[in-house]
Amino acid sequence: MDSSARRYPKFKERNLKNKKRSANKKKPIDYDRWAQAYWKGQLEGDLKPEEERELENLENENLKTIIEVVKAIKADREVMELIERIKGHEWVKELVEGAVLNKSLVF
Repeated sequence: MDSSARRYPKFKERNLKNKKRSANKKKPIDYDRWAQAYWKGQLEGDLKPEEERELENLENENLKTIIEVVKAIKADREVMELIERIKGHEWVKELVEGAVLNKSLVF
């Protein structure tokens, strides 16, 4: 038994449930193709019209996927409770306070 299972008795059960739930929601982002097209445009400055359309389509699809994932996370009460627990940890609070004071992290 791993140490996390000893400290958190329901860890394995919750972990399995989360894997099943997230497996249904996973939609890959085609980052490699987007990066290739984006940087070609940035460095060479001359994308062909079909490459520009492909880049725009990739950006739209990727953004749509990101929005769907964020909505799914926000709608999942259990995940949001875990996020709040993490935010409440003293180390996280110290990191956020330090970053805000140093203006290196803006929320």
